[in-house]
Amino acid sequence: MIKTTQYLFCISLICCSTSLYAQHNIETLTLTDEVIFAAVDRPGELYVVTKKGQIQRFDVNGKLLGEYKHNTSPTLFDPRDGARLFAYFREDQHYVFLNPSFDVTASYALDSSFAIEPWLVCVSGDHNLWVLDAADKSLKRINVAASSVDVDVKIPDQQAKDISELTFMREYQGFLFLLNKEKGILIFSSMGRWLKTIERPALSYFNFMGEELYYPEADRIKLFNLFTAETRTITSKPGKFILITDERIFAVGDFLIDFFALKP
Repeated sequence: MIKTTQYLFCISLICCSTSLYAQHNIETLTLTDEVIFAAVDRPGELYVVTKKGQIQRFDVNGKLLGEYKHNTSPTLFDPRDGARLFAYFREDQHYVFLNPSFDVTASYALDSSFAIEPWLVCVSGDHNLWVLDAADKSLKRINVAASSVDVDVKIPDQQAKDISELTFMREYQGFLFLLNKEKGILIFSSMGRWLKTIERPALSYFNFMGEELYYPEADRIKLFNLFTAETRTITSKPGKFILITDERIFAVGDFLIDFFALKP
């Protein structure tokens, strides 16, 4: 499957369609702090990260389920499956795992022998890490249990001229996705080999739903199937972050969240 998928990344898109859904606004929330990041977990619940260091979790109907407060906002946050949340803090180079109630279940300082200047850190599988090292613009996959670096590759200059261009990183379906705010989404294999760039300058986020990668494009959300290379689009209300699940669209602004129910 990996070989097939890598091949599909290299071919041109073979199909594009527009999906039409009836979108019914079921809730609108006003927040007291500015949202700087938003994501959904695999079960479909919404998380927002605010400027003052809060992480809030909402169910599909807009009910606040939990809140985490820290003196600084995480550099990178990934709710993953909703059971084991991950947050990395660049300021003091440490990462934490949290349970659904936002209790810290584990906290680790990143070993300086792995990376001199850890710019971004995300989870690889259940127990390992990907680290983007600003010192030499390299991607490193860390085997935490063995305290070893299994992959260490430099990002080509044509994919990122400066480390500050790289703002988000996430592993999904065995691939590593890296957001370059100047170019778009860089896609790497599990061994750190660059496979493809989805050209989309000024992109501020991306996410996943099932086998699809999705990201904003004009007034729509574009979805790219990782295994067939087919694309489709969904119309949506404008927002700072537009996140979709099988049954909801969340339109997140600076201080507002609209919850939409979906019906094909």
